[in-house]
Amino acid sequence: MGSGKSTAGKRIASSLRWNFADIDRLVEEREGESVSAIFARKGEGYFREAESVVLRDVSERSRTVVACGGGTPCSQENMEVMASTGVTVWLRLPAQEITERLRKSNNVRPLLADTGGSELIASVTHLLESRECWYEKADLVIDGVNDTIEDITVKVAALVRERGGYL
Repeated sequence: MGSGKSTAGKRIASSLRWNFADIDRLVEEREGESVSAIFARKGEGYFREAESVVLRDVSERSRTVVACGGGTPCSQENMEVMASTGVTVWLRLPAQEITERLRKSNNVRPLLADTGGSELIASVTHLLESRECWYEKADLVIDGVNDTIEDITVKVAALVRERGGYL
């Protein structure tokens, strides 16, 4: 969360002349409510199942760059779907950088909703540490701090083309 997946994804899609899809937005459309509302009313488990269904659906599309939520890759089933249907990318950022971005953002993050101040960095660090084993499985790990959006776009588009994805 806060790594720039949606921003980078849109740029990469534009560079490849492909479509762009955001898993969280698709879940919201399917469920008719925001991610925060889904978490509050139905719980994280329900959201993760809805997220997996949407991931499977969107993975059947061709020529589509997909921005998944930070928890999407954190299951064997989802990682298998992503690995078998496309190129996976981790925009790696340190917890401190993510925390700064989250503080500046107006987006509500359900897993951090009750966290503020000094607790935020600890919560982000814990979340990152618990997910890192999944994120490390990505085909490409990109430095989200030092690489510009242009660098990220070029690297990902090149890997997609190398793997056979063209216009």
